[in-house]
Amino acid sequence: MIKSFTYKYHLALNAILFIIFSVFISAQEITHKKIEYSPLGNLSNMAPSEFLSDVIEIPIVKPEPFIAIGLNATLTSEKDKAQFFIRVSKDGNTWSDWELISNEDDAEKIENKFIGSLSFFDKENKFMQFHTNSLNYLDNLTFSFISPGKTTDAQIKNNIYQSQKIKLISNIERPEFVSRKSWGCPQDENVSTRSLTDVTHLIIHHSAAHTVSSDYAAVVRTYWDWHVNGNGWDDIGYNWLVDPNGVLYKGRAWISDTQENIIGAHNSGKNSGTVGICFIGNYVSDIPSDIGLNKVASIAAFLCDKYGIIPKGQSYHATISRVNDNISGHGQSGGGTACPGTQMINRMPLIRELTNSKILDITATPNVVTTYPNTEVDSAYHSKKAFIEFSHPMNKSSVESAFSITPNTFGEISWNSEGNILYFQPSPTFAKQTNYTIIINKNATSNWDVPLTEDIELNFVTKARDNLSLISYYPQDGDNNIELDTSISLQFDGALNSSSLVGNVILQDKDKNKIGIVVDASGYSDGIIKFTSQTQLDENSEYSIQLNEGISSTDNYSFGTNKTIYFTTKTTTSVKYFAHPETFNLISAYPNPFNPTTTIEYQLIKPSHVTINIYDIIGNVVTKLINKDMSSGSHKITFNANNLPSGVYFSQIITSSETKTIKLLLAK
Repeated sequence: MIKSFTYKYHLALNAILFIIFSVFISAQEITHKKIEYSPLGNLSNMAPSEFLSDVIEIPIVKPEPFIAIGLNATLTSEKDKAQFFIRVSKDGNTWSDWELISNEDDAEKIENKFIGSLSFFDKENKFMQFHTNSLNYLDNLTFSFISPGKTTDAQIKNNIYQSQKIKLISNIERPEFVSRKSWGCPQDENVSTRSLTDVTHLIIHHSAAHTVSSDYAAVVRTYWDWHVNGNGWDDIGYNWLVDPNGVLYKGRAWISDTQENIIGAHNSGKNSGTVGICFIGNYVSDIPSDIGLNKVASIAAFLCDKYGIIPKGQSYHATISRVNDNISGHGQSGGGTACPGTQMINRMPLIRELTNSKILDITATPNVVTTYPNTEVDSAYHSKKAFIEFSHPMNKSSVESAFSITPNTFGEISWNSEGNILYFQPSPTFAKQTNYTIIINKNATSNWDVPLTEDIELNFVTKARDNLSLISYYPQDGDNNIELDTSISLQFDGALNSSSLVGNVILQDKDKNKIGIVVDASGYSDGIIKFTSQTQLDENSEYSIQLNEGISSTDNYSFGTNKTIYFTTKTTTSVKYFAHPETFNLISAYPNPFNPTTTIEYQLIKPSHVTINIYDIIGNVVTKLINKDMSSGSHKITFNANNLPSGVYFSQIITSSETKTIKLLLAK
């Protein structure tokens, strides 16, 4: 049980030291304040297992654009078992959920030193509280509070560093990036005293914190400040950082514009031979953005080409004394951590593949990789950009001179930063239900003056209206004799925004009562929704699928209308819909509500293949617990939701002839 310890700054602790750093840069002021607890001998009479602090007032007034909190601790032992949690409040009464502070000793592993991950909170929060299980082993505890200041749009947009301005060793141009000066680093752009290393491996990180802000330059400043003023390092630990919008930031200072192979502080003391690339965000459960992954691959491709690294290969990594993937995650390269998070670890093969695809034979003929619209799309949006992606960076002026569109349409041509995707934005819009043809003749060349072998021709027809469209569905409106356990399928003509589906895709009975559904979200990127009822439908009954106008695509085109699809189930005399279960009895999940584990117990009447999946409130599979043949008798399985947020979940058990679903409540 957690016990409360109440203190006053001037009475309970032998010493509380406030340390304040304020750094003025451009339009920002980085404010860093520390509360240091040392020594803690007077706390020895407290509960041996847990310590709960009193309410602590955050010592920064009006932080911008958020408040970040970091923790450093020195323990006499038990570092690997230490746990620290913090929570925040705007008024001291209503509190956020407890947030676990993970041990992020990225630079080096120091015995009994606990370097906590940063936590980001809304700027309105004024109070903090913490608890820990490590009181008996705690020698020193320091909290850092960081306000990095706002970033102006002009500061970033007007200072993107153009790699084309410098002569590079590599065949591939370094992607455009935000310089240290532009994101507001108080240190110099380049520092002659930095140490160089022979780069053999690229290490991918996530920042592990939910940043609660779209001001990613401020996030980068926060990490610089935490690494320098919080941890005492000489610079930010990462060599490069990428935000979810695909913006690349220069991290650690170089020696010169071509001497960027600087030893960083990111791989748990095993930094020689590496470059650290941090993808800003927490990817334990969050899905990394495609544009961000593409930028990670772009800077990785430049580095691989420059230093002769094979993206999909393996080689001996001297610092960790073993063969390792040339591009690997922090935890897989000697770091011993969960970084870069499960979702990024699962995408490491994709990052290597994307990186490899960007390293080119510059003598090869450029060709078309993909287009929008394409032959798989029946019709195009009126206001959406058409684009053509080439296999090579292209000579822009040669391509634009070779470009034509029929019927003649005013518009603007633009390019991505790598120079291999041409966009055409119509002005004002394409006409509705019109056939268009875009041609780029074979005079267009790559950046290395290699021409196309033939003209490129792109044909498409525009939509009747500029909205997301439902192009097919099952059941059809008015269908009869639909199976009681039917799978409902909806096909839209654009990738679906999953958050827009909540409350806008509804299954209901004839009395308009909503019916819970289990959703297969695997097809969202292809515009496909599939779902089934959580419970079997009644026979010979009318049901409807209600689709609301708020459904939208990932590029913000809305469905824009309400549609109802009616169907009627079949009549059946099969007793299995009315009798007791033939295969199993689902007994219980206990405890329920639970935090963070619950035990699901069930009894098989006869042997069967058993599948148990856990779904979230909108039908996404979050955990697959069992998928195997089981003997008859009683069985138990534990569901651990430690990495999931509080909320409603569903446990669905499927055997060869039965399906049952129970509701679970995770209350953290």
